[in-house]
Amino acid sequence: MTKINLLEKRKKSLEQRINRLQSKDAVLNVQLRKKRTRRLIELGGLVSKAQLETWDSDTLLGAFLFLKEQEFGQKQLEDWAYKGGRAFAQTTGLTKKF
Repeated sequence: MTKINLLEKRKKSLEQRINRLQSKDAVLNVQLRKKRTRRLIELGGLVSKAQLETWDSDTLLGAFLFLKEQEFGQKQLEDWAYKGGRAFAQTTGLTKKF
């Protein structure tokens, strides 16, 4: 093979690799987008479970920002997790191990 043929063969091989990587990247982006969408739907469900649908967006965001600014100890977070788990168990009829 001539040097030009070898270079063209390598170029074609590299282009194929690039295409495969771009394809994998596109698949990963779709998966990430679906995962994010699912999480956003879950968060909306939590607002609904907490019966906060009547709060407008500004109020909800303000409350979330207030919570974010506070410093809570591990005990407080565990208490909230317990209370939330109990609420899920009551609304779904499932029992969770606490």
